[in-house]
Amino acid sequence: MHYTIPRELFEELVKNVGKESAEKLVNTIERFLDIIQQESQKEIAQKKENLKAELYNELRNELATKEFVRAEINEVRAEINEVRAEINEVRAEIRQNTLLLKVLIGISIFALTLFNPNFIALIEKIVK
Repeated sequence: MHYTIPRELFEELVKNVGKESAEKLVNTIERFLDIIQQESQKEIAQKKENLKAELYNELRNELATKEFVRAEINEVRAEINEVRAEINEVRAEIRQNTLLLKVLIGISIFALTLFNPNFIALIEKIVK
Protein backbone atom coordinates (compact mmCIF):
# COMPACT_ATOMS: atom_id res chain seq x y z
CA MET A 1 0.00 0.00 0.00
CA HIS A 2 1.40 3.32 -1.02
CA TYR A 3 1.15 6.24 1.39
CA THR A 4 0.76 9.87 0.31
CA ILE A 5 0.92 12.89 2.52
CA PRO A 6 -2.06 15.25 2.67
CA ARG A 7 -2.19 17.98 0.01
CA GLU A 8 -2.22 20.79 2.60
CA LEU A 9 1.00 19.50 4.15
CA PHE A 10 2.67 19.30 0.73
CA GLU A 11 1.65 22.87 -0.10
CA GLU A 12 3.06 24.06 3.25
CA LEU A 13 6.34 22.30 2.49
CA VAL A 14 6.47 23.92 -0.98
CA LYS A 15 6.06 27.35 0.64
CA ASN A 16 8.82 26.70 3.19
CA VAL A 17 11.48 24.75 1.26
CA GLY A 18 10.55 25.03 -2.42
CA LYS A 19 8.84 22.66 -4.83
CA GLU A 20 11.84 20.49 -5.74
CA SER A 21 12.99 20.01 -2.14
CA ALA A 22 9.42 19.36 -1.01
CA GLU A 23 8.96 16.65 -3.68
CA LYS A 24 12.23 14.96 -2.68
CA LEU A 25 11.27 15.10 0.99
CA VAL A 26 7.77 13.74 0.30
CA ASN A 27 9.17 10.93 -1.89
CA THR A 28 11.65 10.01 0.82
CA ILE A 29 8.94 10.00 3.49
CA GLU A 30 6.64 7.88 1.29
CA ARG A 31 9.41 5.33 0.58
CA PHE A 32 10.24 5.26 4.28
CA LEU A 33 6.60 4.57 5.17
CA ASP A 34 6.39 1.84 2.50
CA ILE A 35 9.52 0.19 3.88
CA ILE A 36 8.17 0.37 7.42
CA GLN A 37 4.89 -1.17 6.28
CA GLN A 38 6.65 -4.00 4.43
CA GLU A 39 8.83 -4.76 7.44
CA SER A 40 5.79 -4.67 9.70
CA GLN A 41 3.94 -7.09 7.43
CA LYS A 42 6.93 -9.43 7.38
CA GLU A 43 7.17 -9.30 11.16
CA ILE A 44 3.43 -9.88 11.55
CA ALA A 45 3.59 -12.84 9.16
CA GLN A 46 6.55 -14.31 11.07
CA LYS A 47 4.79 -13.87 14.42
CA LYS A 48 1.66 -15.43 12.94
CA GLU A 49 3.63 -18.47 11.80
CA ASN A 50 5.33 -18.76 15.19
CA LEU A 51 1.99 -18.57 16.98
CA LYS A 52 0.53 -21.20 14.66
CA ALA A 53 3.45 -23.52 15.35
CA GLU A 54 3.22 -22.98 19.12
CA LEU A 55 -0.53 -23.51 19.10
CA TYR A 56 -0.17 -26.65 17.00
CA ASN A 57 2.43 -28.09 19.38
CA GLU A 58 0.37 -27.25 22.46
CA LEU A 59 -2.79 -28.74 21.00
CA ARG A 60 -0.92 -31.80 19.85
CA ASN A 61 0.40 -32.35 23.35
CA GLU A 62 -2.98 -31.67 24.98
CA LEU A 63 -5.26 -33.71 22.74
CA ALA A 64 -5.61 -37.44 23.09
CA THR A 65 -4.00 -39.52 20.40
CA LYS A 66 -5.69 -42.49 18.78
CA GLU A 67 -3.34 -44.89 20.56
CA PHE A 68 -4.10 -43.32 23.93
CA VAL A 69 -7.84 -43.52 23.33
CA ARG A 70 -7.59 -47.12 22.17
CA ALA A 71 -5.56 -48.04 25.25
CA GLU A 72 -8.16 -46.40 27.48
CA ILE A 73 -10.96 -48.26 25.68
CA ASN A 74 -9.13 -51.57 26.15
CA GLU A 75 -8.68 -50.83 29.87
CA VAL A 76 -12.38 -50.10 30.22
CA ARG A 77 -13.26 -53.30 28.37
CA ALA A 78 -11.00 -55.29 30.71
CA GLU A 79 -12.68 -53.70 33.72
CA ILE A 80 -16.12 -54.50 32.26
CA ASN A 81 -15.09 -58.14 31.82
CA GLU A 82 -13.89 -58.25 35.45
CA VAL A 83 -17.21 -56.85 36.63
CA ARG A 84 -19.10 -59.39 34.52
CA ALA A 85 -17.07 -62.20 36.10
CA GLU A 86 -17.84 -60.85 39.58
CA ILE A 87 -21.55 -60.61 38.69
CA ASN A 88 -21.52 -64.24 37.54
CA GLU A 89 -19.87 -65.28 40.83
CA VAL A 90 -22.52 -63.43 42.81
CA ARG A 91 -25.28 -65.05 40.75
CA ALA A 92 -23.82 -68.50 41.47
CA GLU A 93 -23.71 -67.70 45.19
CA ILE A 94 -27.33 -66.51 45.06
CA ARG A 95 -28.38 -69.77 43.36
CA GLN A 96 -26.61 -71.78 46.06
CA ASN A 97 -28.19 -69.72 48.81
CA THR A 98 -31.62 -70.06 47.18
CA LEU A 99 -31.27 -73.84 47.08
CA LEU A 100 -30.05 -73.93 50.68
CA LEU A 101 -32.97 -71.73 51.75
CA LYS A 102 -35.44 -74.06 50.02
CA VAL A 103 -33.91 -77.06 51.77
CA LEU A 104 -34.03 -75.31 55.15
CA ILE A 105 -37.65 -74.27 54.62
CA GLY A 106 -38.51 -77.88 53.71
CA ILE A 107 -36.75 -79.23 56.81
CA SER A 108 -38.46 -76.61 58.99
CA ILE A 109 -41.88 -77.50 57.61
CA PHE A 110 -41.15 -81.22 58.08
CA ALA A 111 -39.94 -80.65 61.66
CA LEU A 112 -42.91 -78.47 62.56
CA THR A 113 -45.26 -81.03 61.08
CA LEU A 114 -43.51 -83.97 62.74
CA PHE A 115 -43.52 -82.42 66.22
CA ASN A 116 -47.04 -80.99 65.98
CA PRO A 117 -49.30 -82.68 68.59
CA ASN A 118 -52.22 -82.86 66.17
CA PHE A 119 -50.05 -84.59 63.58
CA ILE A 120 -48.87 -87.08 66.18
CA ALA A 121 -52.48 -87.79 67.11
CA LEU A 122 -53.36 -88.30 63.43
CA ILE A 123 -50.49 -90.73 62.99
CA GLU A 124 -51.56 -92.65 66.08
CA LYS A 125 -55.11 -92.98 64.70
CA ILE A 126 -53.83 -94.14 61.32
CA VAL A 127 -51.49 -96.68 62.87
CA LYS A 128 -54.19 -98.17 65.19
